[in-house]
Amino acid sequence: MSDFAVILGLDRILERFGIDYTGRNFEEVYSDLCEQVEYKKARAEIEDHIRDYFARMELPDPPTLYDHLVLSLREKDVIATFNWDPFLIQACARNYKFAKPPRIMFLHGNVAIGYCVTDRLKGPAGYRCTKCGRPFIASQLLYPIKQKAYTSDPFISSEWQGLRGALKTAYVFTIFGYSAPQSDAEAIKLLKEGWGRREQRSLEQIEIIDIRSEAELAEAWDPFIHTHHYETPQSFYESRTGCHPRRSCDAIWRQMMEIEFLNDNSIPTSLPFDDQLSWYQQLIDADHDAKTSTPDV
Repeated sequence: MSDFAVILGLDRILERFGIDYTGRNFEEVYSDLCEQVEYKKARAEIEDHIRDYFARMELPDPPTLYDHLVLSLREKDVIATFNWDPFLIQACARNYKFAKPPRIMFLHGNVAIGYCVTDRLKGPAGYRCTKCGRPFIASQLLYPIKQKAYTSDPFISSEWQGLRGALKTAYVFTIFGYSAPQSDAEAIKLLKEGWGRREQRSLEQIEIIDIRSEAELAEAWDPFIHTHHYETPQSFYESRTGCHPRRSCDAIWRQMMEIEFLNDNSIPTSLPFDDQLSWYQQLIDADHDAKTSTPDV
């Protein structure tokens, strides 16, 4: 967020309105603008520019990390994202015929997602609610993070509610590239509410995928970590999900609790897309066979 304004071309808008943004986190700048009525027009221009910028993004044809991420998780898993771009939605859509994706929650809104306030349903932007038939409302992207705004927007509030519920029952909590900025204290508070007291998570595992040092990451996420129950891979492909796609929780339990040595079953990233999908298909078929062979209780 420190060079966000320049990368997106927002600097021209900010300079035209005489807004100082140099060296500042963009979200903090926006929060300040929300506190001043005279910048209402500036905020509207900024919001339109950001939505247009991200809405035009498309995944390339070859397989990407986004494809590997959604294929390496199962329906029971959850991805909670702060990103505005449509890449996760695009990856889920183009891989849906091979495997149903994990649940995705949009904690800061998303250009590809809309929602119905009446029926509390979300869906692709531009579509209509399957219950009432009204067009989905575009999800809000920007709001003042210095204030407790996560509960003021019905869509954002429901997404956070879903994440808190998922965290309460999660075995592995993976943090992927989220720096937990001090300016977003409310987000950390809500995450902590879902995860609970670390003393109560003595079996669960924290995984932090980030290029920062282990010491720095352990300090930043200390309120969530029970003793030594954490790992800090620097790449998704070095993470538990990358090394054991669709089996990450199973692999951690067997390694940590049953003291079993397991070989990695890493994603074959060098293969063409069709060959990679065939490789995933074996895991997906095994999931299906396990479900159908388990009697109802």
